Formats: sequence, structure tokens, C-alpha cells
Amino acid sequence: MQAAAINTFSGFDDRRITQPNIDQHWHKLSTAQRFAFYTLAKLGYQLLFVRQSKNEKTAVVRQDDQLVTIDGEGDIDFNPSLVLRENR
Repeated sequence: MQAAAINTFSGFDDRRITQPNIDQHWHKLSTAQRFAFYTLAKLGYQLLFVRQSKNEKTAVVRQDDQLVTIDGEGDIDFNPSLVLRENR
């Protein structure tokens, strides 16, 4: 009910209401990010989402409570300073 009220504001886009499926995130990954993710997937990590700004795409993956990010060049950060909304 609260989400419906939020959507009535013009120009407001709340991504928490509808989540893209994993295929939509997968297609946003660069080739370098895909190779890096393959390595992490073998260890049990799952792709959560891809955040895209004007100049950069960052993939966020998780295994249990461990968050990891992969930058556009495929560099993996095992200790990112990242807090998910669900963990606030």
C-alpha cells in the first residue's frame, strides 16, 4: 500500500518495487566482469545486481553475508565499503 502511494509522484522511480531478473543484470556486465564473475561463481557467489553510473559499471555479488564488487575492468574487491538497503 505504501509503495502505491510512492509511485504516484511524477518522475519517481523506486527500483525496490520491481526487481530485474538476473538475466537483465547479466547483460549489463562487461566481458572482463563476466570472466571475473565466472571465477567467483565457482566458489558459490551469486550476482545480485549491476550499478551503472555515467562512467562506470560495478557488479555486486554475494556469498552468504560476504559482499564482493567487480569493477568494469574485472578487478575484484573482497572488502568493499558497501551497505545494502536490506542491511541498514
